[in-house]
Amino acid sequence: MTHSELVTSKIKTYLQELSPQAVRTLVRTLERKRASGSADPYVDLILAASVDLLRTEILAEDEDFVPEDLKMNANGREMVPRLFFNPLEEFLINEKLPEKQEGRVHRPMLSKVWNWISRDLLRNDIEKLIGEIEKGVLSEDRLDDMVRALRRRSVEAMSAALDRGSASEKEYRRLAMEMGGERGLADLRDINKIFAAETWLVPFLNAVPESLSENRLKGDPDILNLVEKAAKRFPDYNSVVAAALLDRADRPSALCSFAGRLARSEDPRVIGQSPYAPFVNMVMSEAERLNILAEAHRSNNPDPVAFSQALQEYHTLVKGVERDMDLSQAGDWRLRLANTKKSISDIVSRELSSAHAVVRRSLQVPGVDATGRFEIDQDVINDAVRALRVVVMVGKASETFAVNDLGKRTRQAVEQTLEILTRSLISELRKQHGRAMEAHMAAVDVAIMLSEIYYGAEYAQQLRRSRHSAVAYAKEHAKASPMPGLSKPKVKELAAG
Repeated sequence: MTHSELVTSKIKTYLQELSPQAVRTLVRTLERKRASGSADPYVDLILAASVDLLRTEILAEDEDFVPEDLKMNANGREMVPRLFFNPLEEFLINEKLPEKQEGRVHRPMLSKVWNWISRDLLRNDIEKLIGEIEKGVLSEDRLDDMVRALRRRSVEAMSAALDRGSASEKEYRRLAMEMGGERGLADLRDINKIFAAETWLVPFLNAVPESLSENRLKGDPDILNLVEKAAKRFPDYNSVVAAALLDRADRPSALCSFAGRLARSEDPRVIGQSPYAPFVNMVMSEAERLNILAEAHRSNNPDPVAFSQALQEYHTLVKGVERDMDLSQAGDWRLRLANTKKSISDIVSRELSSAHAVVRRSLQVPGVDATGRFEIDQDVINDAVRALRVVVMVGKASETFAVNDLGKRTRQAVEQTLEILTRSLISELRKQHGRAMEAHMAAVDVAIMLSEIYYGAEYAQQLRRSRHSAVAYAKEHAKASPMPGLSKPKVKELAAG
């Protein structure tokens, strides 16, 4: 199996643990990256794996990929909540932020909200809709109309429940317990707020391009005028609008400049006191989200690319913010960003501290188990891939991760280990035959792959030529020996016997 096949397999394993909405959001994000000119080859790998998965039965409930003749035959109990929450897609996040950010809804809350609505608020309405779906007689237009009507009734019911909570401490505690606490209650308010605005918010979002370039947010008047009109009519929805624009922005940090354009000032203090501060708040929440995501990828995600990808996105975000805003004049925003930088620096330091050792372990020649198979430790190889990608990236972004000394020491150790062991493996390859050669070839292939990550394709190509020469030499040497795989003295000894 090639390196790309191994990575693709790991990616698919990880994707299968995500919800259909999360995979769909990932596809949309990666398509934007590719459209913006991203040269990262892993973007195409992850995108291809995501799209393939969306076409399988695992995610067959996703309407965008379900054949026409199957769309109306889905299980009603699964279809109704999915359609019901569909307008929230751009506002959902999987990570639990340090503090609740208005306009961003924690995805796990949807099940709690749905259980509450379907049990206490609209039980009969929902059961009726499920029954109609399972009869298989609804057209798509009719189904959409019925789901929208259900959302409108849910707004009335949720608003009444929230009003009762405001008027009664007992009702407030009961509702907070139902939602899992204050944070859950805040998410419920956001959900209700977004649903209540569906009649104008959906047309507004349809008018916003799926992909917003940095130049468009920083200079073009079209999106600026569109948002200004919405802000004048619906000033309480600036956080919701900011969340939607963040989801569509190729460079989320550009929302800081966009907020300055809206506020007619580049002064962070003026922006912070304006109605458009939520646009900067949203960028800070994204830095916090990427911080949490990076930690989750490092701890739990077997894909060796995901961790460094999250770090790269974090670095790009922070670099953009610090370039566009003078945070020394913005106390709260500076503190939020500083907290994420400290946390991300700790995460990166842990990765760098083990990089040298994991690279060394990954370059060991595999042994053979009882069945004759090579004992290749793919987990260690994946860890080495991840570590090297981080070492390379940190070397180009040391100011973001604040690990200058550790990064320098790690690079020196990694370079020495990688170069010495790779050359040694190729040299030893000249002396191997049979299964021993196959084992050494496996180790050499890993070494070349890691060298390509660290040094680049040109250096890796030189190593491949050296490997080819070593293999040719070994084969030629084997032909010259009466019994391949045995030394000449040993051959003479056996012949004499």
